[in-house]
Amino acid sequence: MPVRRSLIGHAPVEGIGRGMLRSSQTTTPEPRDRMRQTNAESPPTIASRFHNEVTAWIVLAVSLVITAIGWYISQTYVERRAADRFAYEVEDARQRILGRMLEYEQVLRGGVAMVASLGRPATRAEWRTFVSGLEIQRHFPGIQGVGYAVMLPSEQLAAHIDSVRAEGFDDYAVTPVGARDVYSAIVYLEPFDWRNRRAFGYDMYSNPMRRAAMDHARDTGLPAVSGRVTLMQETAKDVQAGFLVYLPVYRAGAPDDTVEARRTALIGYVYSPFRMVDLMRGILGGDTPDVGFVLHDGDSQNADTLLYASDTAVALDGAVRRQTATLSLPGRDWSATFYSTPRFEAAMSSRQPEMIAVGGLLVDVLLFMVIWSLGTERRRVEARAMAMTADIREATERLDLAQEAAGIGTWEIDLTQGRVIWDARMLQLYGMDETRFFGRLADWQRCVHPDDVTRVQTVIQAAIARGGVFDSVFRICLPDGRVRHVEAHGSAQVDPAGRPLRMVGVNRDITDQHEANAKIALAASVFDHAHEGIIITDEHQRIIDVNPAFTVVTGYRRDEVLGETPALLQSGRHDAAFYAAMWAELKRTGFWRGEIWNRRKNGALYAQMETISAVPDGDGGTCRYIAVFSDITKMVEQQEKLERMAHYDALTGLPNRSLLADRLAQAMALARRTGTRLAVCYLDLDGFKPVNDRFGHAAGDQLLIQVAERLKGLLRDSDSVARLGGDEFVVLLNGIEDALACEHALERLSEGLKDTYTVSGSETAAVSASIGVTLYPMDDVDADTLLRHADHAMYFAKEQGRGRYHLFDAEQNRQMQAHRQTVSRIGRAIVAGEFVLHYQPKVDMRAGRVVGAEALIRWAHPKRGLLPPAAFLPAVDDGDLAIPLGEWVIGDAMRQLSEWLRQGLQIKVSINISGAHLQQQDFAAHLEQHLRNHPEVPASLIELELLETTALDDISKVSEIIAQCRALGVSVSLDDFGTGYSSLTYLKQLPADTLKIDRSFVRDMLSDADDLTIVEGIVGLSRAFRRQVIAEGVESEDHGKLLLRVGCHLGQGYGIARPMPAEALPEWIRSYRQPVAWQQISDMPWLRDDLPLYAAEFHHRQWLDQLVASLAPDTATTPPLKDDPALHRFAQWYAGEGQIRYGHLPEFVAIGPAHRRLHRLADALAQTYGVASGRDRDALCADMLRARKAFLERLNALLAVLGDGVPPAAPTAEAVPATV
Repeated sequence: MPVRRSLIGHAPVEGIGRGMLRSSQTTTPEPRDRMRQTNAESPPTIASRFHNEVTAWIVLAVSLVITAIGWYISQTYVERRAADRFAYEVEDARQRILGRMLEYEQVLRGGVAMVASLGRPATRAEWRTFVSGLEIQRHFPGIQGVGYAVMLPSEQLAAHIDSVRAEGFDDYAVTPVGARDVYSAIVYLEPFDWRNRRAFGYDMYSNPMRRAAMDHARDTGLPAVSGRVTLMQETAKDVQAGFLVYLPVYRAGAPDDTVEARRTALIGYVYSPFRMVDLMRGILGGDTPDVGFVLHDGDSQNADTLLYASDTAVALDGAVRRQTATLSLPGRDWSATFYSTPRFEAAMSSRQPEMIAVGGLLVDVLLFMVIWSLGTERRRVEARAMAMTADIREATERLDLAQEAAGIGTWEIDLTQGRVIWDARMLQLYGMDETRFFGRLADWQRCVHPDDVTRVQTVIQAAIARGGVFDSVFRICLPDGRVRHVEAHGSAQVDPAGRPLRMVGVNRDITDQHEANAKIALAASVFDHAHEGIIITDEHQRIIDVNPAFTVVTGYRRDEVLGETPALLQSGRHDAAFYAAMWAELKRTGFWRGEIWNRRKNGALYAQMETISAVPDGDGGTCRYIAVFSDITKMVEQQEKLERMAHYDALTGLPNRSLLADRLAQAMALARRTGTRLAVCYLDLDGFKPVNDRFGHAAGDQLLIQVAERLKGLLRDSDSVARLGGDEFVVLLNGIEDALACEHALERLSEGLKDTYTVSGSETAAVSASIGVTLYPMDDVDADTLLRHADHAMYFAKEQGRGRYHLFDAEQNRQMQAHRQTVSRIGRAIVAGEFVLHYQPKVDMRAGRVVGAEALIRWAHPKRGLLPPAAFLPAVDDGDLAIPLGEWVIGDAMRQLSEWLRQGLQIKVSINISGAHLQQQDFAAHLEQHLRNHPEVPASLIELELLETTALDDISKVSEIIAQCRALGVSVSLDDFGTGYSSLTYLKQLPADTLKIDRSFVRDMLSDADDLTIVEGIVGLSRAFRRQVIAEGVESEDHGKLLLRVGCHLGQGYGIARPMPAEALPEWIRSYRQPVAWQQISDMPWLRDDLPLYAAEFHHRQWLDQLVASLAPDTATTPPLKDDPALHRFAQWYAGEGQIRYGHLPEFVAIGPAHRRLHRLADALAQTYGVASGRDRDALCADMLRARKAFLERLNALLAVLGDGVPPAAPTAEAVPATV
């Protein structure tokens, strides 16, 4: 038998009982055969009888121990199963929550990717389409919605509110109302139901709890979960705790590699609100869970941090099992307390341990009774009893041997005598020997792991107190530092009075079993609960097991696939070469990973990411194959969708700029390889902007869709078309043989697009395309430059008119580049404030007063000085800068008017407006805003001058705009009248107040009868249409006199005043005086029929003045002689219309001889000029001057009769030069 040792001492047994420890001797039993022989030969004695009774009790004790061990093992199994199940349920709930939150994060990342792919803010419809496509109620139950919130500086708040209200949300506002530096506003939240509408416009950044999460997401660029909040969606009914998840959206192309960069680039957030009860219901489903839990925000656990409590939370205090865990979410931690429910404990309970204990006790008692009976009747059946005793001893030895083989150590404590006994296996189990163990409980306690001592003591004390059995599993620390797991079983015996007698039990090292069980449980848990599908096959690829995730993904039940091969799932999308390469890689490396398409049981195809591993056997072969896969169908579809969004235009479905670059590179390579030409065509629609302005952007989008379809129908399969944006398209024509073939293709494109399109209901619009073309490799540049060249050519085509095409030319490109540089410089000049306004007065020549001034723009160029309009305005006419420059002119003119009014000067200012500016849909609204900005300026002091030379696309629309301006009190003038596209049409249809005669007619009216007739006609038209008329280009007093005679008394020109700075105008007005000649003409009557006389007289007098000037000394001017047209014009009038009208007047008849004398002297001067001597020429010149004087006297006499004023005096004889 193994050696036992009892130790006697005088210290109390620590935490065990009331007895004292005393030493006992160590005895060594005799050999078994010798003992049997001695007992068989010795007669029965009192000692032998006592020995038999003790034996019965020992057998009973041992059998009770065995029964207890059996009960303990069963009970331990039941408890371990319950504990493992509880741990699994806790981890499952935790993983489901974290997994679902990860899925929600992917939803938000999809929203950010959608916004980034657009390159601009998403529209409400696009957001709704995106969220609807996610089917969140089906795929992501528990999510309240997916929203988008913009970040707004305070200065953008009003514009933002107006823009949202313009969408039809008249009551929209950013709440809570109040002044803040920065706002956020929820603009999209889908689904946009009644509950989510409550959050529309809410400023989440105003709430500290939400702001903390938003700042964290902004600074890190990662998702962030807010603390516990009450959502704006909550009502008085069913209020739930909530939280939000934010993901920042940065400006496209902006750097985001630092915190400051991310703060600067932030434009908004994609976010989702969650109601905790709804979220948990979506995660856990409707069944009552076996494990309940309570979630708190952060580490604190109170009512303010409570996020969620299961329906069974009332049972938390009485729960048998509980476990705490931390759920680490992006930027936030939740603390969770899990507890078992009565339903769980009922499901895990088992009566097996009780049945084992009861059954074992019955057997133990029966055995004891049998042995006891044998002992008491030993004298009668001594031989049989001795034999049975020997058998029992032998059985005991075998039990010892079995215990030794099983590694079971036995211990015993005599609680009445204080004896503590360990057998040798106990010493071996604890890594001790007889010299180091002194029989004190403290020796054992030092071996128990510090974390387990208290628990084990409590179990033992409880067993002693009730006189029952105990079981425990704990760790021990060996002297060499190793930690082992020990399973202990024991029982305490008490006397009838309830006093403890002794304790016996066993210890067993279960370290290897514990570790093996842990590994097996972990492997089984991973297999059963992995979200990835798992297939295990034998070496012949026959399926021997699959996990539940496999069934979820494929739709096949486990029993349907066992014995089959994975070929059952093949989709047919991969050929034999694919599978051959896969198996070759698997056999070569023992591993294969890749994407593969398979087919579900219902026939649907799905994509999976799969990893296949070969499990080797011991002989260098393969005994198993394990495949782990996950369903990535949605990810693949989303990638394809994003790729399509990245390469195709969302509106028309045509390739976008990104895909165009790839196709252009391929087309260029094809042209080089085949020796053909590639035509790169840049198309811009003519008439698209009016469609947008008149019918709205929806109609414009419809038009673009129709044009895209038309383009696809006009092209060959080998050609390509792409939309760059707006109304711009690019067409690639491959295989062009020569320039003639290119022209034919362009004619086909141009004619095919030129059509009337339905844009809004029954409304139609006529649209054509301007096309710029460059040919590669004739234009041997890179792809980007080819597009720029085609773009430049398109601008030249537009300048030629609608529906034209133009082939790229290098010189024209140079001009275009120069033009664009000029336009760019003008744009910078507007921002830098380099433009100024000069003002040119307008006067009433008849009344002698100033009636207004025209605002004329000048460029105060920092290097070239003050530039006139002709130096820069042609570059911006009808361009993008025409409108901002025009708006600046209006604003600055009104500012100057306001300044003059403060100085006491009230004057009407005329402002030039281009046709493109006037035809803006909101021109009248902008003008009204300017007037509101300067309420002190009466609208009657503003006059808009519309260039009559401007082509107006829609006369009726312009007429309506002019009417709106006049309704504001602003007058309108038609500038440069008589030079435009359709003067009479404009005069008839445009409600202008004033006609302004173009300077070209006024300037030449003194020398060109046709121009004078035009001026007279315009004056007549103004009277007929009851319009005011003003002449531009009054360069001299003579111009003013003639204009007064034809009935135009308003004038403007250098003969009155040059344009001047604003500060100089008040002083000029104060010092202005009407010329005397104008005043004299204004005081005299005149008849329309006398106009030819005044014209002839004016021309002839002009000729005489030139003649006198040429005769002055030291002049190199050749005198106007007999061939001068002015001389002949007067002669023709005198002999023709003058004779008819005035031939009866003596004053008219007297003019004839004087006029003929002038002719004769002119002939003589022409013949002698440069030939005659100085004396002869002087005499001839003197005669010429006297003849002039006589002629003018007779002419003035006729004019006096007709009521004209006193003509200027003729030069005296003294004025004749001494030498010619």
